[in-house]
Amino acid sequence: MWCDDSLWCGCVIRGLHHITALASDPQVNLDFYVGVLGLRLVKISVNQDDPGVYHFFYADERGSPGTDLTFFPYVGIDRGVLGYGVSTRVYFSIPLDSLDYWLERLRSFGIHYSEPRRTEDGVVVEFSGPDDFPLALIAHKEADDKEVYPWRDSPVPSEHFLRGFHKAEITVISCKHSGWFLEEVLGFRKIREGGDSARYAAGDGGSGSIIDVLCPPGLSTGYVGAGTVHHIAWSVDGDREQVFYRERLSRLGFGVTPVIDRKWFRSIYFREPGHVLYEIATKGPGFDVDEPPERLGSDLVLPEWLEPQRGWIERILPQIRLPNGKKIPSRYADRNPR
Repeated sequence: MWCDDSLWCGCVIRGLHHITALASDPQVNLDFYVGVLGLRLVKISVNQDDPGVYHFFYADERGSPGTDLTFFPYVGIDRGVLGYGVSTRVYFSIPLDSLDYWLERLRSFGIHYSEPRRTEDGVVVEFSGPDDFPLALIAHKEADDKEVYPWRDSPVPSEHFLRGFHKAEITVISCKHSGWFLEEVLGFRKIREGGDSARYAAGDGGSGSIIDVLCPPGLSTGYVGAGTVHHIAWSVDGDREQVFYRERLSRLGFGVTPVIDRKWFRSIYFREPGHVLYEIATKGPGFDVDEPPERLGSDLVLPEWLEPQRGWIERILPQIRLPNGKKIPSRYADRNPR
């Protein structure tokens, strides 16, 4: 761990904040992550860089950092291809005693899964979501100790509710270069390496702070599309820590965006040497900044700077039906041209 800057000491990445992926059908996506995996839809918004596309945020009851899987559902887009430069699979934690429940739940929805196998993380079960998005459950003892708030209205009982992310995983050409970046630029520590993989951890090194770097030979370059991860976001406590990392990245010659206000958190974006897109996001202010906690995810929410375009946005977004039957958006509320 380094400490070579005047801003340093305490400016550490805590672990995963969120993971964002692409999908091809918003309704199918919503039905799976709420209806099957039991996550709470804590925010319905739009891609702020492409506001004709939804942005769905699925998480625990409060939308806690480390539990939030988000999607940009571009209707009808091509499937992505796994390979170099792409995040490989999303791993969720579950309590050790929840494995049988989840196997039965997946079976009940006709979802095929791999034979459970023991690994250094726990018992792993792999399966796919819509668009063949690679997912996995890891049953392990640490899961019950994680700060996660089960959604009270989830179809999954609270004792079996997903306990946030366990780890991220990326596939790159060079484990050496991507590992160097994690250690020397972002301050992760190496846990192990060998063969065609290495493991690193941020913060306290527990569940939710791990990333596996894979560099198998003979792959082609991957590309992002439906069923692949768009970016991995790492969590910092606040603005001071984020500015520290932004200045550090810039000083070392890495391209990094300005701080972008996403309303619910602030973000910077950059690519690591293997071309995987990373984000560093602040923990706050949180998803309840524009909706009361009991109404999270109940309406289409736009940041203030997009409100003048609401009429146009609502006309071009495909209509979706929430689990309670409500339809979003309210079509034709504004027939005036943009």
